[in-house]
Amino acid sequence: MISICKAKALKKFGLLILGAMFICFTCNPINAADKEPFTPLGAPSCASAACHNQNLGKGIPFSEYTTWTGFDPHHKAYAVLFNPRSDRIVKNLYNTGPGSAGATQLCLNCHSSNQGKSEHAGPGFSITEGVGCESCHGSSSGYISIHFTEKFKKLSSQEKEKEFGLTNTKDLSSRNKMCADCHVGNAKKGMEVNHDLIAAGHPRLNFELSAYSAQYPRHWKMEDDLKRYPDFNAKAWAIGQIESSKVALQLLEDRTSSFNGTGGKKSPWPEFTEFDCFSCHKDLKLNSRKYQGGYSNKPGSLPWGGWFNGNALKLVLEESKIKGFPTEVSSQMNQFNAQPDKVGQSCKKAIEQLEIAVRDLEKSPAWTKTQLLELAKKLIESGKINSEKGSWDEFAQLYLGLAAIHNSWDDLDPQSVPKEFTKELVILRNLLKDVFPKGFDSPSLFEDKFGLNPRNERPGETFSSVFRSLQAVLESNRR
Repeated sequence: MISICKAKALKKFGLLILGAMFICFTCNPINAADKEPFTPLGAPSCASAACHNQNLGKGIPFSEYTTWTGFDPHHKAYAVLFNPRSDRIVKNLYNTGPGSAGATQLCLNCHSSNQGKSEHAGPGFSITEGVGCESCHGSSSGYISIHFTEKFKKLSSQEKEKEFGLTNTKDLSSRNKMCADCHVGNAKKGMEVNHDLIAAGHPRLNFELSAYSAQYPRHWKMEDDLKRYPDFNAKAWAIGQIESSKVALQLLEDRTSSFNGTGGKKSPWPEFTEFDCFSCHKDLKLNSRKYQGGYSNKPGSLPWGGWFNGNALKLVLEESKIKGFPTEVSSQMNQFNAQPDKVGQSCKKAIEQLEIAVRDLEKSPAWTKTQLLELAKKLIESGKINSEKGSWDEFAQLYLGLAAIHNSWDDLDPQSVPKEFTKELVILRNLLKDVFPKGFDSPSLFEDKFGLNPRNERPGETFSSVFRSLQAVLESNRR
C-alpha cells in the first residue's frame, strides 16, 4: 500500500489501491482467431530503437516498449506462473509439480499473449513475454507497417480496429472491454476464475477501471486522456461500472448455458463465485454483527455478489437516460433455488439495457464540477444509509467512486479540493484496507473491526462517522 501524507500525494490515487485488488494485473489477450487474418508478431516487433524503444524514460512517447518491460506488471504475467503461489495453486487443482502452471492452458489464457498459442504467430512471438503489446493493441500484422503514416493516423479509432486490427483504446467503454476478459472473466475464451480456482489459492477478481488506470504505469500521456475526457477519472469509474457489469452478466449467462449443456459441457450450478463470499467465509459467532442483524434471505440461500451489480451501479445508471439495473437477475439470483434457464434469459435482457446505457454515458458531455459533487453526495448518502449493515464490497465500490470523483475534481479545479475531503477519504481507505490480515487477499477481519479504525488516527472512527464528515465537507464547500 502507498502511504499518503499530503493532499497532492493523493492525486491519481495511490489512494485507490485496496488490498489485493491488483494481484494478477493482466489485460485480456486478443484471440487471433477473432482478428483473422491478423496475426500476432510478438512484442519484439514493437522494440525498434527508432520507434517504441527509444529508452527516453518511463511514460515518455517513443519509449512505450521501455516502459512496458521496465515497469508494467503485464510484462511479468507469465513469469509469476513459476512462483511458489502458482505452484501451490496447480498442485491443489491438478496435483502437478513446480513450474507446471506455465504449461497449464487455464493459466496461459490470461497470463500470456494470444492465450499462449504460437499457431498463426510470427517468428518473434513468445509466450514468455507475458501479456505483451498485442494483448491490448491487437495482433499487429495488419497495422505494423502503416500505423505510423499520416494517412493511417487520420482514420478513426473504429476504422483502425475494424480494417487493420488496431484495438480502439481511446473510448473508455472499449478500454474496459479490453481489460475485462481477464479481469472479470470470459467463459467462451476459457478466461474464468471460478470457485475451484479461488479455493486453490488464486485471488478473486474485483476489477474497477478507474482504480486500475490510476495505478497503471502509463506508456501514454495523461494529457491526451484529459483532452478526450476532462472528467476522465470519474467517467472511467462510471462507464467501467456499467461495462464490467455487462461482462459479469455475460459470464453468468454463459455459466447458465454450460450448466444446461448448451455450452458443450455441464458446469456446476450454482457457481459460488457469483455470490457474496462472506456469507459463507465468516466466523460463526453468536455476537457477530451479521448474526445480530438477522438474515434477509431464506436460510440456505446466498445473496448475489454485489461487486459488479451493487448500489454503485445503481447510482451510475441514474446519470444515464436508461435505468438498466439488472433487477430481474438480482431477484432471481437471490431466490433459494435460482433456475439457470430463467437467469440466462434475464441476463440477455439486462445486457441489452446496459449496452444502451453505456453508449448514452460515453456520448454525454463531460461532467462539470457541480455535477461531480452532486454524484459524490449520492455516493455518500448511500454510505450513510448502509453504514451499519453494508458489505465490504459495497463500501469499497463507494470509496472507489468517491476517489475517482476526487481526482476529476482536482483535474478541473485543483485549488478548490478541500483538504478535509481528501483526509476523510484516506480514513475511509484505511478502514477498508486494514481488515486484510497479513498474507490474506480478502477482508477476513471485516466482521470484528467493522466499526473501528485500527490505525487510531481518530479513535472510535466508523464508516458512519466518515460518511457524515464527508457530507459535512461538501455542504460546507457549497456554502
